[in-house]
Amino acid sequence: GIPTQTPAKAKELQEWIDSQNGALKADLFKPEELSFIQECTQEFIKQRNRNYAGSLNIGSWWANIFDQARATLNSVKNARNWKLPTAFGPRSTVSGLGPVVHPQLSAQSWITEGETQKYWQRQAGLFDGNEQLNATETVKRGLEKVLPVLLGRNAADLKTYYPDLTVGIAGYLKTQPQALGNFHDACHCISQKILKDHREVADSVRQEWGIPWIDDNGDERYKRYHPRFLNAGWLVEELENLDQDSLASYRQELQNTIQKFYPQNNPTNWYVIAAGDGDSMSEWLKGTKMNPYGDYLAKVLDDQVSKELRPAFDNFKRAIKRMGPATHNALSRALLDFSNQLVPYLTEQRYAGRLIYSGGDDVLAYTNLWEWDSWLWDIRQCFRGDQDPKDEFDNTGNYWSWRSPEVPHYLSNRPLFTMGEQATISFGLVIAHHSVPLAIALENLWQAEEEAKEHEYVDPEEARQKKDAVQLRIIYGNGNVLKATSKFKTFQTWQTLLTIEDIEPSIYETAATLLEQHPIPSYSAIMPWINAFVERRSQCDDLQKSTLRSRLGSFLSELWLTTSPEQQESEAKNWLKAAAFNLRNRTIS
Repeated sequence: GIPTQTPAKAKELQEWIDSQNGALKADLFKPEELSFIQECTQEFIKQRNRNYAGSLNIGSWWANIFDQARATLNSVKNARNWKLPTAFGPRSTVSGLGPVVHPQLSAQSWITEGETQKYWQRQAGLFDGNEQLNATETVKRGLEKVLPVLLGRNAADLKTYYPDLTVGIAGYLKTQPQALGNFHDACHCISQKILKDHREVADSVRQEWGIPWIDDNGDERYKRYHPRFLNAGWLVEELENLDQDSLASYRQELQNTIQKFYPQNNPTNWYVIAAGDGDSMSEWLKGTKMNPYGDYLAKVLDDQVSKELRPAFDNFKRAIKRMGPATHNALSRALLDFSNQLVPYLTEQRYAGRLIYSGGDDVLAYTNLWEWDSWLWDIRQCFRGDQDPKDEFDNTGNYWSWRSPEVPHYLSNRPLFTMGEQATISFGLVIAHHSVPLAIALENLWQAEEEAKEHEYVDPEEARQKKDAVQLRIIYGNGNVLKATSKFKTFQTWQTLLTIEDIEPSIYETAATLLEQHPIPSYSAIMPWINAFVERRSQCDDLQKSTLRSRLGSFLSELWLTTSPEQQESEAKNWLKAAAFNLRNRTIS
């Protein structure tokens, strides 16, 4: 304890504080903190007429000790003098990561692509004969065949399936359940054709989707067929008795059958993956994101402070709160609730996606063309304890609490912690054509996440604003990439462009072209430019024109305020093209 009632003890206190500050290379106590603590101690002694030791101890230096421990750990990591050995030979054709699995036939440490190719022959239901996988991918590919034997369990009881690049149709069927009949008709017709042609489909075409919303759905109709039936290229690889020479011609036959049911857009044409990461988490751990003490104190306590303590207490309330063990514990709980409960629920129950990884503030997920924007915004909202767009959770006090009395079994029956309204998260998201290799999509995904983190603009009233952003990349089958980046608040206004009833996608493409031909010269010219553009849209009725004028104005105004001047025009064009792309490809005839 630290008594403060005599000059000698006061000197001892100061020497003790100086020694702690010296050891931790930090000045812990601000003058207003120390003054308030001393005033409280003296007031207690005066009222109780006995000595009081105070409440300062070595634990008061928690944040500084924690920060030094992190710095020491990083120093140890940076000082390591070893490195992973270079793996010679071909890499995985799926992810581009890790060496291709092959038998070790000699003492040499490398092998050529031609030599590995002969080990990767076509095997229906597992390998297509062209791809070559690393060790992890090989295990995942055969997991459903290995686990039942190892565990002595029925394969149907084990959830071992990962989503493939065709199961994005789950979002289509979820948002447009009336399309289920046409999906069944298409799959049935294709299945009958295969049987009629005396072909045999591998069991993998009948396996689970790897999308919980489908696999756990009580309506068995959703699980009747696997969406691989709609991808001719994938389907021919699943046929047991089809020789290599017949692949190309039979693939075209299957494609012609599929196009009878989906003559324009095939709902399995695009797959969507997303990666997110909380912003400035090191600053949260250090405590630099904390608010003044006054924000954390109950009003009833403020009303009970004595007149003698009032000046010191008012100064104390304005000081920034320190980071202690309890606050670190709350931060840890917020990240656990986010990654273990909220993200899984939003991704796999509210939406038809699949969570690949969620740990702390990191998210990697498979979503779909019809729901990715709503899912992304909901994830951002729950991370910061903001309002739930679907209103299933109450966000009073920045907790997320289930509103209904009956809480789902996969959520805890208590308010779920969040990081609070000051927290932000940045995301990279890729929409890729099914012909784009996953390795290329993943490379773009990591780049998109990194560039979202780097997004910044100069706020005229505050400091430079960074992060809290999303970058969308659309990778077309020809290799072209459309890249659009914005702050999340701008992204929210962009979302509203997708919900204008019966709006033609070409309108947004026309707006993007007009922006290039006649750029908006300044912020004050945004609405005159929009008015001139909207009035010339003869295909819109009066209601559509009014809605388009309002929402396009909100989007461009917000983008102009939160984007660097040199990027405003290009980002506006790219987001408008992205709106047209989403509307056009979400429409399935």
